[in-house]
Amino acid sequence: MAKYGKSNHFFPIPEDAYDYEPGKGDFVVQMKDEKGTYWHLKPVFADQEMSEEDLKHSI
Repeated sequence: MAKYGKSNHFFPIPEDAYDYEPGKGDFVVQMKDEKGTYWHLKPVFADQEMSEEDLKHSI
């Protein structure tokens, strides 16, 4: 399962979704700043290791 450090927030894509592929999902990280809480996500495969650089390029 995709993970970054101690974070392990992998959400598989449902089989009926248009972009479904076996093992594919979204990796979601919660971020906070002075304006509030927001989330970054990046499409990944379950066996992918996330790096800090990957998170910088997330949506």
